[in-house]
Amino acid sequence: MKSKYAPLVKLKKKDLDRAERDLIAANNALAYAADAHERAYQTLSQLSLPTRGSVAELAQSQMMIQAQHYSIEQCRERLIEAEDQQLRMQNRFKSAMIDYEKFKYLELQEAQSAIAKIKKEEAKMLDEIGIMTYKGGPL
Repeated sequence: MKSKYAPLVKLKKKDLDRAERDLIAANNALAYAADAHERAYQTLSQLSLPTRGSVAELAQSQMMIQAQHYSIEQCRERLIEAEDQQLRMQNRFKSAMIDYEKFKYLELQEAQSAIAKIKKEEAKMLDEIGIMTYKGGPL
């Protein structure tokens, strides 16, 4: 038996699957951003100022450290953006899940209503057959 909610359930299931894929992608992007941020900090910790040498080497080391600080700042911004994206995708997934469950419930209620109606009609027909049999009437 085809429910009037079946197309909506199918559509909501597609939306739910799409939201789930987007959430997984956001989780992966967040993990990648966190890893990049950690690697940038590790790279900075490996840099050091020279204890001897020319002023040019000192200036070069300071520029490398400054560039690494800039890289860390960019990674931090991407990490914050990835966290925001993940939060949006989690909310979207929750919303899609609620919509899907709502229409799935309505479809189930409609099916249960149809089954109850069929059982009622069946019971009514059995009563009529029983009455006809009892009266000795034709079947």
